[in-house]
Amino acid sequence: MKLFSRNILHFRLIALLVFSLCAFSAAAQTGAMANASNTDPKDKVKVEIFPNPTSEFLNIDLSKLDLQKPQLEIRSIIGTKMQVTVEENGTKKYKVDVQSFPRGYYLVLVRDDRSKFQQTVRFSKK
Repeated sequence: MKLFSRNILHFRLIALLVFSLCAFSAAAQTGAMANASNTDPKDKVKVEIFPNPTSEFLNIDLSKLDLQKPQLEIRSIIGTKMQVTVEENGTKKYKVDVQSFPRGYYLVLVRDDRSKFQQTVRFSKK
């Protein structure tokens, strides 16, 4: 009986985490979580990713943002941090190899502590 109770608890925790990440991602994509300095809140400054969906490489374009030291992170939809190599592909443009990722949804988290910018964008791996 304890094993059954523990499995239900784990299922509930995972479901709560997935729900929280989806809600966070939706809020970030609508701009509720985005905050960039020196911008009008009506302007939709955003992280651009392409192609989406992707099967090999993901391009991340931050050229429209005024970020000093952007930090990039990719997580699975359930919150697992993915090991990635980020390659610079121009000024404030990056390329990430996602070929080894399993099919599914992932989140790109972009932060800049100096300007207090934070945004999450979802993408799909085919």
